[in-house]
Amino acid sequence: MIQRLVLGAELRELREASRITPEEAATSLRWYNTKISKIEHGDAKLTEGDVSKLLALYDASEATADRVRLLAKEARRKVPAARVTDWAKKYVALEASATEIKMWFGDSVPGLFQTKDYARAVLSASVVVPSVDVDEMAESRTRRALRLTEPTAPLVWAILGEEAIQRPVGGAVVLRGQLEHIRDLARLDHVTVQIMPQSAGEHPGLNIAFTLLHIADARATFAYIESLTSADYLPRPRHTQAYSLVFDRLRVAALSERDSLAMINQQIARLG
Repeated sequence: MIQRLVLGAELRELREASRITPEEAATSLRWYNTKISKIEHGDAKLTEGDVSKLLALYDASEATADRVRLLAKEARRKVPAARVTDWAKKYVALEASATEIKMWFGDSVPGLFQTKDYARAVLSASVVVPSVDVDEMAESRTRRALRLTEPTAPLVWAILGEEAIQRPVGGAVVLRGQLEHIRDLARLDHVTVQIMPQSAGEHPGLNIAFTLLHIADARATFAYIESLTSADYLPRPRHTQAYSLVFDRLRVAALSERDSLAMINQQIARLG
């Protein structure tokens, strides 16, 4: 997925340098109108022939053409998928390549922060996850989370609702372990955790949960919103800017990092 995004960004730069519009490129190559847009957003697979046509149309230099062909070859390579629901597979690929992740979850802990026990409890309650897949999917979430402790870890900013740290998912023992894990993550230099207290009243994040993923190599940002049986990936600026604005307002309304950690510690103490 990330290879297709990087490839799309390279082809977009070549097209713009050639001063060719997406519509003009599609017409010249006798492709359907939205194919160029899909290519540049990483949503279309390209054959060697497709790449050659685009490079010729954009009058790419030999060195640039060689680099783009290598990217295209990598983009066609199949990689093992994480064990997730079908509609979340694209998200996992984006998450693994993101250089910055911002999350707002009002009533639960996001998958990237979940312990295996917490994940197992959440997945067990799902009506769309077969019981035989629960353990494997929970394990997959904890493997994804290992990236947060690697040298190449992304910058992560999570804002959680107070309910997310109070709801006894899996029971008191599981929740305590989950909160201790969040506390450990919050102590990492590249991870910021804030809590939105119920006393804050109304705010722009009510009734929604979302993740913003920024991928520097692809010069792209996505807003990810998941529902019960599907998910939306919104790459256009009018969408990402709206969700970024909501996140910024939540960040201001939420408790400071220090006060958030104090609230988490208080809840851990209550759980014994």
